[in-house]
Amino acid sequence: MESQSIAGEAGGEAVDRRMAALVGDPGFHVDPYPAYREFLRAPGWRTPSGYRVFSRYKDVQDILRDPTAFGQEGIPYPNFHVLNPPEHTRLRKLVAKAFTQRAVNDRIGQITAFVDELIDDVVADGSMDFMGRFALELPGRVGASLLDVPYEDIHLWNHWLWAIGQFRGKTHYLGEGSDADKKIAKDAAAAAADYFRNLVADRHSVRGTDIVSSLFSAREGEDRLSDEEIMYSLVLILGGSLHTTASQLGNIFRALFEHPDQLALLEADPSLVNGVVEEGLRYDGSLQAEYRVCRVDTEVNGVAVEAGTPIIVAVGAANRDPEQFPDPDRFDIRRENAAQHLTFGMGIHRCLGAQLAQAEMRIAVEALIRRLPSLRQAGALEQHEYDRWRGLRSLPVAWEVA
Repeated sequence: MESQSIAGEAGGEAVDRRMAALVGDPGFHVDPYPAYREFLRAPGWRTPSGYRVFSRYKDVQDILRDPTAFGQEGIPYPNFHVLNPPEHTRLRKLVAKAFTQRAVNDRIGQITAFVDELIDDVVADGSMDFMGRFALELPGRVGASLLDVPYEDIHLWNHWLWAIGQFRGKTHYLGEGSDADKKIAKDAAAAAADYFRNLVADRHSVRGTDIVSSLFSAREGEDRLSDEEIMYSLVLILGGSLHTTASQLGNIFRALFEHPDQLALLEADPSLVNGVVEEGLRYDGSLQAEYRVCRVDTEVNGVAVEAGTPIIVAVGAANRDPEQFPDPDRFDIRRENAAQHLTFGMGIHRCLGAQLAQAEMRIAVEALIRRLPSLRQAGALEQHEYDRWRGLRSLPVAWEVA
């Protein structure tokens, strides 16, 4: 059986070395999924950097659902996502008020207009770099609208987010990153916070319908968000809304192009678009791993884990677990349980912007397939350098011009 444990082989150390060799291979960055199949057979293997790695769907699910036993790992700059209860509970309850389904529904018309405008700009050209001309542009426009700031500011956001990725965009299988990487990420987060500090100060005097004003208005009894809490919440929201959505759009179309039978199904039946998005999130998610720290002595899948042990939960591997998703390496847009993927996380730290991101992807995929006939890959793709935030730097596409 594929998921049969090998963790006990050769006392465990040989397995640890074998797994480390897999992630150290240059091919892992390009295609981690063969290595993930081995991860599934070695629950709790220990990385050279001291992390325990859990990959099976049930193990990852159990860890993400239990913040009492598995807390967040800190990072060298403020971010409410890595807080633990009760601080996280309070902040999430307030910030979530700006991300209700009703709030997303109110944006549908605007998202549709952005998608159509972006397609209008290129439809007569017959080709484009999908990542540069569409995938990054769409969430950038949505983000600028959410914040009510000039769209031109997107070049600043991209710079900060790529710099933050020097530390948090790489999975720490072989090391936690250099001090230089941490400083680059910390400085970028501080620069982003300064940008939002000015924005927060401006909205104190002029309120609107943007998300900043919504965060000012969010309250639970007499409790409100402080200016600093709003500021770093906005840094987190920006990161979650821009590059992860852009990367996921690229990953979805990469999968469609690599599986022409599934692309043909979608072209013949646009109602399958929701399945395309959910299966895309499962099959090749833009978030591949999360971090936790064990807070109490416990056990996961028969593996003893001591308090203080850092943990990597390999979400990308869990999404390919055959115990949960039969024939997991097949991209199947009609897969009945695709929505059970863990790409948005689970439990109290599940992505707040998941519904908004899914709406953007559904609208974009449907419109691109409908308006760009015979849409296809038209050259070699280029993957970006981060493995935890998995995605493409470039994806050339072409279509038939009417």
